[in-house]
Amino acid sequence: MNCSELRDKTLDLVRKELLGPGSEDLCENIKYEIITDSPIERYSTGILYPLNNNIDVSNTSEYDGEDNVFTSDDTQNELDRAISMSNETLPSSMGMTFFLKKDAEVINFRVNYATYRNALYTDCHVKYTGDDFYSSNTINEYVELRGSFLYLKQKLTSEKVYNLLKKHDLLDNAEAKFVLYKLANQCPDDENKTGGYVRVPHENLIVSIDMDKNYIKKPISKDLDIVLSKRIYSNDFVSITCMLVNSQSGPKKYNNTIFQPELMVLAEDNNDLEFIDIFTAGSVNTFKKLDSEEISLDLLYRNKKTFATGHGVAIDQDIQNDALIKLCTEFIPHFEVPKLDFNVDELSDVSRELLSMKNLSDISDLSKDKKIYFLYKFVDAYDIWIDDLEEDSKDLSDVFKDVAYEHIKNCRDTKSRMLEGINLIKSNDEVYRAFSLMNRAILMQRCHSIHITDRLPGSNNLDYIDYSNDNSAWRPFQLAYILTCLSSIENPDSKHRDLVDLLWIPTGGGKTEAYLGLSAFTIFLRRIRNKENGNGTAIIMRYTLRLLAAQQFIRASILICACEIIRKENKSELGKKEISIGLWIGSDQTPNFNDEAEEMLNNLTGNNIKFRSSINSEYELDNLKSKYNKFQLLKCPWCGTKLVKEWDKTSKKAVGDWGYRIKSRPKKFYLCCPEEDCSFEDMLPIQVVDEEIYNNPPTLLFGTVDKFAMITWTTEVASLFALDDDNSNLSPELIIQDELHLISGPLGTMVGLYETALDAMCSYKGIKPKIIASTATIRKAQNQVKNLYNRNVAQFPPPGLTSSNSFFVKEMPLSKKRGRLYVGVIPSGKTQVTVEVRLMSALLQRLKMMENVELNLLDKYWTLVSYFNSIRELGKCSTLLNDDIKDNMERLCKRVSAHPYQSLRNLNEQRELTSRLTSTKINTTLDELSNTLTSNNLTVDTLLASNMISVGVDVDRLNLMVVVGQPKLTSEYIQASSRVGRSNEGLIFTLYNPTKTRDRSHYEQFFSYHQSFYKFVEPTSITPFSEPARERGMHAVLISMIRHILGLQANDLASRFSKNMDGVEDLKNFIIDRSIDIFRENNQNADDNIVNEFKSEISSELDIIMDLWHDKAQISDKDNLLHYYKRPSKFDNKIYNNLLIPYDKDVITNEKQTLNSMRNVDKQCTVEIIELEEN
Repeated sequence: MNCSELRDKTLDLVRKELLGPGSEDLCENIKYEIITDSPIERYSTGILYPLNNNIDVSNTSEYDGEDNVFTSDDTQNELDRAISMSNETLPSSMGMTFFLKKDAEVINFRVNYATYRNALYTDCHVKYTGDDFYSSNTINEYVELRGSFLYLKQKLTSEKVYNLLKKHDLLDNAEAKFVLYKLANQCPDDENKTGGYVRVPHENLIVSIDMDKNYIKKPISKDLDIVLSKRIYSNDFVSITCMLVNSQSGPKKYNNTIFQPELMVLAEDNNDLEFIDIFTAGSVNTFKKLDSEEISLDLLYRNKKTFATGHGVAIDQDIQNDALIKLCTEFIPHFEVPKLDFNVDELSDVSRELLSMKNLSDISDLSKDKKIYFLYKFVDAYDIWIDDLEEDSKDLSDVFKDVAYEHIKNCRDTKSRMLEGINLIKSNDEVYRAFSLMNRAILMQRCHSIHITDRLPGSNNLDYIDYSNDNSAWRPFQLAYILTCLSSIENPDSKHRDLVDLLWIPTGGGKTEAYLGLSAFTIFLRRIRNKENGNGTAIIMRYTLRLLAAQQFIRASILICACEIIRKENKSELGKKEISIGLWIGSDQTPNFNDEAEEMLNNLTGNNIKFRSSINSEYELDNLKSKYNKFQLLKCPWCGTKLVKEWDKTSKKAVGDWGYRIKSRPKKFYLCCPEEDCSFEDMLPIQVVDEEIYNNPPTLLFGTVDKFAMITWTTEVASLFALDDDNSNLSPELIIQDELHLISGPLGTMVGLYETALDAMCSYKGIKPKIIASTATIRKAQNQVKNLYNRNVAQFPPPGLTSSNSFFVKEMPLSKKRGRLYVGVIPSGKTQVTVEVRLMSALLQRLKMMENVELNLLDKYWTLVSYFNSIRELGKCSTLLNDDIKDNMERLCKRVSAHPYQSLRNLNEQRELTSRLTSTKINTTLDELSNTLTSNNLTVDTLLASNMISVGVDVDRLNLMVVVGQPKLTSEYIQASSRVGRSNEGLIFTLYNPTKTRDRSHYEQFFSYHQSFYKFVEPTSITPFSEPARERGMHAVLISMIRHILGLQANDLASRFSKNMDGVEDLKNFIIDRSIDIFRENNQNADDNIVNEFKSEISSELDIIMDLWHDKAQISDKDNLLHYYKRPSKFDNKIYNNLLIPYDKDVITNEKQTLNSMRNVDKQCTVEIIELEEN
């Protein structure tokens, strides 16, 4: 058995458990299954309950001019009623709508469904392959063996079973007990006990509908009606809505309820039908209403056709040779999203030489000319592909011609930029050298990422890695992206310097390596060209979530270690100052000051006089690390040696050493590797304490976007931009924003506003930084980038003519490699929580009970990841796991296994990944997720996760997920579900909430949504210069710029401000100009009068801020000196003269309330219930 087979088997078992038939799987033919619970209770979906009210038919017709549709008013109401019954808690109907190119005389449907009846004793049987205990005289009076099944010969009760087992000394025979009690449970007795339920299949019922009317209702059987409506559009297209309706009435019972219904339309039954896809049917005369991006998406996804939408059910469709073969309703729909192929077939003859990191590095045996030759071949292949696109575009319909032209033009622009990069490498020795060193650094980073494993200091010899024999290679898109951006990074005057180069690659594609490569290139080129002033912060890399930042920080740290080793080998060329990285993410996660770091370290090591920590158990050690370790890095990125102590279960003591140190005179916190053979035994080029980051600005500053709110508050921030006194270093030259789609909503609005100050501070020394960004899910990128950075955007790779092929990234055929399988589940007559329990129970328990599956294969699906849209829902599931889910797993075992307690899976290892956890706990959990069933460590059974899992979690062994409720954003859904199935065939179940309209809509359009869900990514909203944003943050932007650019960094220098200072007016105009650019982007129809009115508002508001500051500074004196912000003294009640005050504090002396985190954008309000007195 392989992964695909195991995944298919798992899906089949879950389907049998939730939909049926086959939940007991003990009978001879599951089509005629016998179950021991009522099917209404046993099954969770695919149920049509009896009607409360019948549908009446009327014949009053009326012309509906709005849609050019001939319809019937009352009959339409009847159809609406039939459709609405599919949306009820106890649905009575389900069906589909599809389109035909022209009217039809007859449509033939196929219908399958099942009912259940009470079992007779002659029905009762069970699978049995054990010993022949039944051959004894008294037992064989009740049972007989027919093949591999024991059948009842007469009625049997549980009491009789006990007596038989006792009489024949079989009470300890688990197999005998199981089958006899199972038969007794199936069998009805004389005391009105129901016994089991037998499935009665109603299969392959062909229903022919004469289409001479617009509304038809026809009985299929005494149980079921078919209701059909026809709409004829002005273009002769015809929509057909067909519903199956349970025609029975009364309270819900097993014998008046329909199970596993299925409605099909087959091409072989309808030779004259011409189906058209929903897009074609709905696109007539609508293109003029779409913007260019929407038409672009329609072009790219035009071959992803959807022919029907469901009502109360999802739809499956079978397309062969571009022709529709079958439409079918499906209660547990599934769609396999193809994996991506990052290989370029057109490069097959040179790909190994071209893409090899070693070949392109300075340790290569290849000549420079040979390397350049390979790079040109790369561009030639792309050029030929673009020519083919141009030829193919001639066959497109006219509505797509303009958009296709733009796509091809963007491809040619990218090709030209790649050529420009190669020409630079060829002609410029400094660029060639930096490019070569970049390749070596990335090669080293890749080797250490793959080959280094966790270890304790001195535990074994460090393996020497021979980089010259490593075959690590770039993915073509990574190298192409680097070549595309090269000239705009190398040349500050490049026409592409102002472009934001957006790397758009689906999750798991390898975006990180691409921008890490550009980081290394930037670092080396800066050092080569600027030996005297090339130190300081060269790159700012920003993230939105601390988990993502922490995870990517480790990967970036490996690269920086590689760069530092290369620098040490080439000090005369790359300078004497170390190449370093700093983590700047906030006081909750890392220490702000050396004193704070020293206290934490003393607590960890037991050197705190006030707090003597003793470590006598694993719990105490874990508690100590969780409470006091805020240093983020838990192991050496270069050799894998742990920087923390670990509990040894054999010796029952803490082993290893701490990799954190404090140096005195002057006091300095630093990290080092405890392994004496490591290259970084003395000191790692990594810093996590804010004070040290300001004292020695790291080459690569790694932070979260909201941390940059501190530019208003902190004097020392100036050093990161080389704006502090006597700092001759260049300012940052490259800004990298990962997961750009997360910079949206209120956070994105504030980031866009503060970006005004960051842009000014980075550009003050005359060199404007290059900005690159990456995402896997984005819409309206131009608008978002303009609002954030006031720049235009260039997407890489630019799209071609289809979503499945952009030259650098292609969809991989499922025949070549299976993809990620999405499965939809919606409850029928059950709550979401009930089905959540049943679904998770089935997934967890059925895997444990699978036979003949190798342990390493089972491990790939062992850990169940559950995603929740809120912490509240996650908390509920945590409780369910310890109660209901465990109970349901036990019931499942007892139902299908003779040895239930041996088969029962223990759920001892439950983990959580949410913002509630400390950073240490998060890192520990991520490490534990890598533990396999074949290792000596405990394997995680369940992981409950919030949206924190959506980014930065890369654990290859995770392949099974349940998404509880449709996430609010498609981007979130894609990102979260892409955490599984990264290396193997992932399996994702989406459990929809039937009471939420949005969930139901996604379920009913399951096929169309999943075959092109990148098309459905929602645009983000960012309004940095809206009035509410300006009220919250524009003063902070202006004050930050004046403080750091005009030399007023120190806290008390706020008193030196004058609105007449040199440079103040320039900074004011910088803000105004930027705000107008962004205003025009968001209001493209605004005339000059409206723009001027907006300009006046901004100018006036800035003047008010400066007037306030100016007036406060003028009345400032040595006894009441104006500060930006000085905290009230702990020892007296003195109120200081402050310009700023934290946003959550009350204003005392006309201070400006100011954010210290960009996430604190909404003021809180309290709600009080007032009871009115009665008169």
